[in-house]
Amino acid sequence: MQDGTRLLINRGMKLKCGNCGKGSLFRAYLKLHETCPRCGLDLAAADTADGPAFFVGFFTMIVVTPIILFFTLSVDSWTAKAIAVLVGILSCAIVCLILLPPVKAILLNLQIKYDSGEGTIE
Repeated sequence: MQDGTRLLINRGMKLKCGNCGKGSLFRAYLKLHETCPRCGLDLAAADTADGPAFFVGFFTMIVVTPIILFFTLSVDSWTAKAIAVLVGILSCAIVCLILLPPVKAILLNLQIKYDSGEGTIE
């Protein structure tokens, strides 16, 4: 992996601007600043859309689903099965809520750096 890409990913994991590495990207949980508070980089130029939600949801379900299945199939009681499913659903939600901001920041930093945008047919 290129050093520049690694730097952008590291800054995204810290929820910082990919350009300066100092300014915060978010003004609320998933609400972006219009521009970087430190360097003035236009953050409205990029739109991550549903990318972060897709990647986080896909990753979470790949990791958590086998764990839920293991626990629900390893117990005999319906009560224990119901508890295992509820704990699994709750853990999925918590993991998703924790991972969404850093993944959105990483994708935003990469999108701005590599000037990617919506696909068009020429």
